[in-house]
Amino acid sequence: ERVMNEWNRAVQYQRQFMSEYRFQTKEQIITWILGHAQAERDQNGSVLGYVGTITDITDRKMKEAALAESRNLLETIIDTAPMRIFWKDRNLRYLGCNSVFAKDAGAKSVQDMIGTDDYQWGWKSQADRYRNDDHLVIDSGIPKQSYEEPQTTPNGRMSWLRTSKIPLRNGHNEIIGVLGIYQDITKQ
Repeated sequence: ERVMNEWNRAVQYQRQFMSEYRFQTKEQIITWILGHAQAERDQNGSVLGYVGTITDITDRKMKEAALAESRNLLETIIDTAPMRIFWKDRNLRYLGCNSVFAKDAGAKSVQDMIGTDDYQWGWKSQADRYRNDDHLVIDSGIPKQSYEEPQTTPNGRMSWLRTSKIPLRNGHNEIIGVLGIYQDITKQ
């Protein structure tokens, strides 16, 4: 029904029809299709026929679904890890984090952290220290592991962390930022 509605609108407004949709074959197999067509018209605008292509995109859709499932699993792992996890770009702006890290910062959600820097959160009094460590790791390419540092919480309380930071690399092994983890060791 959706495809037919799109088709009818394309014909009515004299536009190209292009849509991804799925259908079930006689053998009960779901197939994904990219339909692309246009009505051919005479001088008066009456439809003479249709010209187009149908491309089987099932493999692409299956890969997209597998990638989405893999991404969801990775997000679940990061979000349920017993450590605070964050990653920043070379300008030391947050690219992401897990929810417990966002909570430590005083953010309402992980999305609130993205694009911000350390000066915008509860630990702004330690921001210079954190950023110096980040720059050291990015510039040297050498991890800084298992060191203790203070952190001011959003409510002003001082806590202690055991932190590790490593260079964040892309698929070409270029350093694009820093990846860090920490745990609260205040009780210890």
